[in-house]
Amino acid sequence: MTGYTETLDSNVQYHSPVPAEDQRAFARVDVPMYIVDVSQTKLVWANSAGLSFLGLSLSECIDASGTFRMDLPAPFDDLSYQRQLHSYLSRVTEEGRITECITVIPNSQPVSVYCSISPQPLITGNPALLVQVISEVGNEPEQVRSAQVLLYTTSMISMFDENGKLIFENPASRLNRPDGCEDLINRMCNRRDFDALLDELRKTGRANLVALMHSSQGERWFDLNARSGYDPYSGSRAILLSATDVTKRLKAEHEVRYLAHHDTLTGLANRSFLEIEAERYLDETRITGNPGALIFIDLDRFKTINDTLGHLVGDDLLVVIAKRLKEVVEGIGFVARLGGDEFVVLIANFADYDLLDDISREIRTALSKPCKVRGHMLQVTPSIGVCTYPEHGVDLDTLMRKADLAMYKAKDLGRDRICFFDVSMSREAEERVSLETALRQALRNHELAVHYQPRVCITTNRIVGAEGLLRWHHPTRGLVSAASFIEIAEEAGMIDEIGDWVAREAMLQQKQWALAGHNIAISINLSPAQFRRGRISQRLHRILLETGASASSIRLEITESALLSDANETLKELNALRDLGFTLEIDDFGTGYSNLGYLQRYPVTALKIDRSFIADTKRWPIVQMIVQMGRLLNLTLVAEGIETREQLRQIQKLQCHEYQGYLYSPAVSPHTFECLLKGQHTVTSPPTVGALA
Repeated sequence: MTGYTETLDSNVQYHSPVPAEDQRAFARVDVPMYIVDVSQTKLVWANSAGLSFLGLSLSECIDASGTFRMDLPAPFDDLSYQRQLHSYLSRVTEEGRITECITVIPNSQPVSVYCSISPQPLITGNPALLVQVISEVGNEPEQVRSAQVLLYTTSMISMFDENGKLIFENPASRLNRPDGCEDLINRMCNRRDFDALLDELRKTGRANLVALMHSSQGERWFDLNARSGYDPYSGSRAILLSATDVTKRLKAEHEVRYLAHHDTLTGLANRSFLEIEAERYLDETRITGNPGALIFIDLDRFKTINDTLGHLVGDDLLVVIAKRLKEVVEGIGFVARLGGDEFVVLIANFADYDLLDDISREIRTALSKPCKVRGHMLQVTPSIGVCTYPEHGVDLDTLMRKADLAMYKAKDLGRDRICFFDVSMSREAEERVSLETALRQALRNHELAVHYQPRVCITTNRIVGAEGLLRWHHPTRGLVSAASFIEIAEEAGMIDEIGDWVAREAMLQQKQWALAGHNIAISINLSPAQFRRGRISQRLHRILLETGASASSIRLEITESALLSDANETLKELNALRDLGFTLEIDDFGTGYSNLGYLQRYPVTALKIDRSFIADTKRWPIVQMIVQMGRLLNLTLVAEGIETREQLRQIQKLQCHEYQGYLYSPAVSPHTFECLLKGQHTVTSPPTVGALA
């Protein structure tokens, strides 16, 4: 029920929830007094001194219904002041009375005052506070502003005695402090942080650290800045502490560090983190004297899965592989993903090499197991290279390089195997790098040449064509066959440039001989890598237009492996080449997956029987089968590697159409070949086998 009374110094009557007897008692006190309804965040009563202090009259505080009610004085907004009022209410409920410094701004003039706050019952039952002004802090600008800052800053500021007992705190600190954690030692989650803070204060008078502390929101991280000083009230030594909640910032920094050091797809460590951990692992092996190891893992034909099933399937497969790899080496080593389908395992202090071999085998077995990914049953195999510390290197870069060489050796040996590094791999790699560098210079220095080997009609023994074969006039090794460097050209990405150069030279030569009256066909070899890189028909068409050669006199020799790689795309390119007028032939026939199916599918006109069948008399039945197959499909049959008269007689019996080999002539320079064309003589004895074919 609302009370009804009138003040002692006015005849104005009003409604108030404050009991009448309390109003009469408080009204006689000549210091400012106020009663605050906490639930409504309103002043519901003030004595005459209180109204005078705020520069108000009683009539200004009565609303239309005749009820005393007014907003709390500026600068407090409802939300922030409501939190403070509930904090005061909680404290006075326990302590009975508290003293606070409060700043208000009556008539635009800020005033800071010390107030005594105690609980006050209301007739309505709402919780309320009795606020009595004890004294003003002072009206100097610095004093007023200092008090204002302490009240409204979000930083938690508190003062403790030299043993860490709380003697003062601002509202922000109070709101963030959980019950029962007044003393600094109880605020700290770890005793060592408290000891470290006091120790630094004793030494320098200042301390700064980030510590985990109890708060009203649970355990949180705070940036603490402390200074030694004195309590201005008692003069005793004290600790002034400011605390800023940095939990969100630290969490964000942790996430940034995690993303910087981990692969986002698999959650494994990335290359950056590998470099950090490698130092620790290598240090550990140095201290113990036991060997360490680096295992390099690459998934075989993983690109095929990405290309055929899509990157989502490939990514999910990598997640499965990463999980398996981590399970195998859990507690033994450190796993990282370098990128793509490459992984690394670091192992420190393995007991013996048998254990390292066992771990490598376990990795191979685990990764090779089939798994179901997005409805596809998949199985990939790993190629694994292993090197050891300190035997093969004492730093990460060296170990990575040598393990990588061992892994590539495993690839070369057929994939799905484990190879341990040995020094011969380094020598081979150095030779390949040296050869690659020299090959790039060869292109610039015009050291490459095309030699031509005659293709001879079996019945007339006359030259009917020529195969253009790439040669390298090496500065120190002399004339080098393409077989010794073409693979390096493919791996180094030079195959298109070299292939285009050979095609241009052969087409120019064909046109030159045709103008001289020797209108023979010239065949050139196309690498499987040229088909894999795409657009070969467009490049050859451009070269054909540049040279003005006759496409019908240019034969393109393709290996069976090129036909079987990405068959649909290859067929598309072959049809485009045929439509341009080129003649297509299969080179080294019989060494691949020879069958009638693809011979009928692809637009080829000739088969070149591989020299390995010609050289081995036990394999002549295979030659006979190839000839029969070719005749069935109405293809021209060319025997390669004819070196003896007996071999020539045998292919004559089988009724091949053409042959080439040392019996007639090795590959020779354009000038020498033109001499052969002019002479058109029949060789009576095999020439000296000195040149390279």
